[in-house]
Amino acid sequence: MAGTHEETDQFEGSDGTTLFYRKYVPEVERLRVVVSHGLGEHSGRYGHVVDTLCPMGASLWIHDHRGHGRSQGKRGHINDFDDYLKDLKILIEMAGMDRTDGLPLLLLGHSMGGLIALSFVRKHPGHIDGLIVSSPLLGVPKPPPPILNAAARILSIVWPTLSLNNQLDPTRISHDDAEVRAYVQSKWVHSKISARWFVRCMAEIDATGGSPEAIDTPILMQIAGDDQLVSTPAALAYFDTLTVADKTLFHYENLYHEIYNERLPEREKVLADFKQWVEDRFL
Repeated sequence: MAGTHEETDQFEGSDGTTLFYRKYVPEVERLRVVVSHGLGEHSGRYGHVVDTLCPMGASLWIHDHRGHGRSQGKRGHINDFDDYLKDLKILIEMAGMDRTDGLPLLLLGHSMGGLIALSFVRKHPGHIDGLIVSSPLLGVPKPPPPILNAAARILSIVWPTLSLNNQLDPTRISHDDAEVRAYVQSKWVHSKISARWFVRCMAEIDATGGSPEAIDTPILMQIAGDDQLVSTPAALAYFDTLTVADKTLFHYENLYHEIYNERLPEREKVLADFKQWVEDRFL
């Protein structure tokens, strides 16, 4: 993109894990946005967001979560969900360095990254000026049966790193066949979760979903209506219980999970709503 350049680097996570990140820098900076990506994907899949925000003067900071992309860590494994939050806190603090007075700092989270973002704001208030979540993982369309939950809890203790398939259907991420092919063919995309990840993630869904009053910053939620990877009803119910005064919801009834990677012209509408929300509050 003209006027924008991409930088890549690494930083040290909370326990010494080496984490890869990308930074997109516009010619004239007017705000900063940290992005938290979804399960199994990586920082390089947000080109449409970059193309939308950078011309507005946004610099973007996007890291590969531990166990994802080019970052270290067993694929799809965490010891504790707070590991994600600690890593994100480091990146947010990096993005917040050397800010001029009044330069907004926003956090965008998609899917699992949306759960991470909501959990971060819940546990670390005051670090960001605005929050955007798309298709957040606040529930699953078909909750696992009790016997699977019980087995996962046992395995989380006796064999926490056991790798399982995440059972996500890549054909349901977008109606755009090119986006689906790129996802399937990417060497940085994986389909793994560990027994410990499953248990810790389910617990975090309950904790964050049950604490909407903890969100104290302006929030935009953009929800896919035909989402077969995370629960749309759970996300809509969560939005209704938010107590923060400045909350905005867009519900795109016919779109699949990755609303920023949907086909045209639907994608343009989603990104235009995102852009307008940012402009109205922070520019």
